[in-house]
Amino acid sequence: MSANASGATRAALIMAIALVVAAAIGAYAVGNLKRAGDEITVTGSAKRAVNSDLAVWRLDVTGGGQTQAEATRNAQDGAEKARAFLVAQGFPDSALTLRAPFTMIQNEYINGNPTGRILGYQVTRQLEVRSTDVDRVATLSGDLTALLDRGVPVVGQPPEYLYAQLPEIRGPLLADATRDAKARAEEIAGAVEASVGRIKGVRVGVFQVTRRNSTEVNDYGMYDTSDRQKEITAVVRVTFSLE
Repeated sequence: MSANASGATRAALIMAIALVVAAAIGAYAVGNLKRAGDEITVTGSAKRAVNSDLAVWRLDVTGGGQTQAEATRNAQDGAEKARAFLVAQGFPDSALTLRAPFTMIQNEYINGNPTGRILGYQVTRQLEVRSTDVDRVATLSGDLTALLDRGVPVVGQPPEYLYAQLPEIRGPLLADATRDAKARAEEIAGAVEASVGRIKGVRVGVFQVTRRNSTEVNDYGMYDTSDRQKEITAVVRVTFSLE
C-alpha cells in the first residue's frame, strides 16, 4: 500500500471516530436533558408602549418683604393670582393644591460674615397642578409669560408625566413575559429533543418605565417622568421541568 493510500485510510478512520464521539456526546446531552427531574431556567420579557395619562406640575410663587408677615401676604397674593389664572385656563379648582409656605430669612453679610441683622424675608408658596389633561399642562408649562406679565414672581418646574393605569397592566404584562419565557425554553429544549413541562418556579423582576426606545435600565426599577410617551417592560425568570 502506498504512503498516500495509508494516509487517506488513517484520515478516514479518524473522521469516523470523531463522528462516533460527537454522536455519543449528543446522545448523552439529550439523555441528560430528558432525565427525570431535570429543569431549565430562562428569562422572558414583554413590552408595552403607552402615553402618559396624568401630569403633575408644580409652580413656586415667591413673595418678599421686610417682615415675615409682609412676605407671607405677598406670596399668598401671588399664589391666588396663579390659581385664578390656572382656573381660567380650564383646570378645575379640585386639580390645584396650595402647599404650606416656606420661609427664608435674608441675613446681612459684610465681607462674607453675618452681622446679625435681618434684611428681610422671602416666602414661597408652591401650587401643584395634578391633571389628566396632559396636553394642556404641556402647553402651559412651556410659557409662563402671562403670569409674569401680571407681576406674579413664579418659577415653574418641569412637569412630571405619569401613567396611572400601571397597576392594571402589570398582570397582563407578566403573563406575556411568562409566555415569552416558555417560547424560549421550548426553542432550547427542542434543539436536544426534549419537551418543556410544568412551571417549577417564577422570579418576577422589577418593572422599567422608560422613554420609548430607551436602553436605560436600573436594578431597582426605573420610572421616567420626563417624557409623555413611555415604554413599560416586565421581566420574569421562569424555571420549567423538562420531559
